[in-house]
Amino acid sequence: MTRKRPDYTEARNYYIKGERNEYPTLQDIATEFNYSLSTLRKQAANQGWLKKRKERLKLKEIISIRKEFMGKASKLTNLSLNAISAAEYIINQIKDEQKQIELGNKVFDVHLATKQIWTLNNAMKLVEKSNETLDEIENGYMSPFSDIGYL
Repeated sequence: MTRKRPDYTEARNYYIKGERNEYPTLQDIATEFNYSLSTLRKQAANQGWLKKRKERLKLKEIISIRKEFMGKASKLTNLSLNAISAAEYIINQIKDEQKQIELGNKVFDVHLATKQIWTLNNAMKLVEKSNETLDEIENGYMSPFSDIGYL
């Protein structure tokens, strides 16, 4: 009579995947499934259960980091778009002010010119920085791992 070999699939999956962020030891699995601990250790070593568990945990961590980053990237995108809208509003206000000067409704002086030049320069810097940020996000230059040099 041939002895049937035990199927370790369920035990392996439980060890690798865990349950609700809890990961059992081989001792826990041996007790729960009524396996010999030494046989289970050999099985786990031969099939690389620990390595697979570590790979799974690392992947879960990477996914978590990327989800967190994507939330921040979308906020950064919205912030950049809002900055561009604000700069466009400022530029339009200065254009309206120039129309008022051309119509003779507003007096043009050196202080006004200085204020307008300063405002336009800062508005354009804001637009340029916002566009650079949007380009970096779109082209994938900003990633959750771009500043990690020690990995």
